[in-house]
Order: sequence, then structure tokens, then C-alpha cells
Amino acid sequence: MSTERLLEIKSQISDAKTQQSEVKGQITGVEDQAQSKFKVDDLPAAEKKLKKMGEDLDTMEVKFTGGMERLEESHEWK
Repeated sequence: MSTERLLEIKSQISDAKTQQSEVKGQITGVEDQAQSKFKVDDLPAAEKKLKKMGEDLDTMEVKFTGGMERLEESHEWK
């Protein structure tokens, strides 16, 4: 293998290490944000919280729709 090829491989390895560090930093940033904003420590906890929030949103939507229907009926809006 030529010296030129070895230097090229060395450069590629260096670039890969830099990219790896950047990705690790981004992951750490996302994890910190998830912890501070949503109080979750890992992906399973985030998925559980997301499911609960979806269920809560569905419940609120049903209550809102029912309330709007009663309001429309009581004031004859349509």
C-alpha cells in the first residue's frame, strides 16, 4: 500500500471520528432537552409519556366536542 493511500485512509478515519463526536454531541443535546422539557431519561420513558399525552389529548377533544355540541344546542347555533 502506498504512502498516499495510507494518508488518505488516515484522513478518512479522522473525519469519521469528528463526525462521531458531532453525532454524540447532538444525541447528548437531545437527551438533555428531553430531560429538561419533558422530564424523561430515556426512549422508553419518552414513548410512554408521548402515549399518555396522546390519550389525554383524545380525552380533551371528546370533552371539547361534547361541550361545543351542548353549547350549540342550548343557543341554537349551527
